[in-house]
Amino acid sequence: MHNRAPRNRAIPMLATAGLVLLIALAGGYYAYWRYVAQELESGIDRWAADQRAHGSEVAFVSDGISGFPFAFKARFHQPDVKLRLSGAVLEWSSGFLAAEMSPWDLRTVRISSPAQQVVRLQTQQQTGQWRMIVAAVSGKIRFAGNGGLREINAELQLPDATLPDGLALAADQAKVRLSLPDVPPIDYSQPFGTIAAEVSKLLLPPGTRLLTTDPVEQASVDAVINGPVAVPLDLAASPPLTDILAGWRDRGGDIEVKSFSFAQGPLSVSGEATLALDGNLQPLGAGTVTASGLSEAVEILLRDGLIPAERAMVARATAKALERTGAEGKAEAKFALSLQNGILSFGPAPLLQVPPIEWQ
Repeated sequence: MHNRAPRNRAIPMLATAGLVLLIALAGGYYAYWRYVAQELESGIDRWAADQRAHGSEVAFVSDGISGFPFAFKARFHQPDVKLRLSGAVLEWSSGFLAAEMSPWDLRTVRISSPAQQVVRLQTQQQTGQWRMIVAAVSGKIRFAGNGGLREINAELQLPDATLPDGLALAADQAKVRLSLPDVPPIDYSQPFGTIAAEVSKLLLPPGTRLLTTDPVEQASVDAVINGPVAVPLDLAASPPLTDILAGWRDRGGDIEVKSFSFAQGPLSVSGEATLALDGNLQPLGAGTVTASGLSEAVEILLRDGLIPAERAMVARATAKALERTGAEGKAEAKFALSLQNGILSFGPAPLLQVPPIEWQ
């Protein structure tokens, strides 16, 4: 009987100690959250002031940092940024952008906006400008331990892009992922970066066709760029693009396309390939492809004169010989695809002449 009282008194003492510890941990976490929030807010202000000091224009209305206890949230209203880079001017404007960061992962920033985003890039070497307009955006940006860019993931609604030469591309939706290694490559065997892109309902520029001039229902690519690329820091003094590409080619650079897909009209293809540049900086490569609708696609190319008449018999016979009944009961063909000297061939049969690329 006499031994029970001390144990009974120990229970509230332990509960009190636990409560004190909990309050101390909560207070410590709140102090951590406030410190990081203040650093983020002052960091944004310092960045804006630094850009203005270098002649750039930065304007936005911020609500400060909110989101306690499970996030750091920033809201930017009417952002209008005009950055004067070395040899170029980069502009971005929007009605709204939200950014969010987890207290447990300070290297990943999630962004989202239901408002239109407009990005323009004007270099001193070009008379036209790069322009991208999207109706809405969401995604995330990851940074490495040294503060460098590690990865970008973005989902774009109704993207509309215009190149300096006036070429325009638009789609219903696009997804883009760019990943960079921690250490830049020193030879051809190391990756410069990984890029993946997927678009749906892609409108082709006037006068441009792939299989047809109709919108591309779906297209995707997941590729690794191998080998060092001399990325210029000063766009005004950068060498011509042809010199950059030639240097990459001469160091053994290539592109390993881990997967690609394409669907337009009756043709649907998927596969993998390896691409490089020849002595004239034109693409060459080889890959394997699985296609449905191949015979129908050949007939369209023959009808429109894109396959020379003298190759019609070979093209038709090769397509028929390659096709087998697939899992869904459709004719499906598996074959090698190659590109060399401007000629795209499937199997042993030359298919069509590919227009040369004129690098700007």
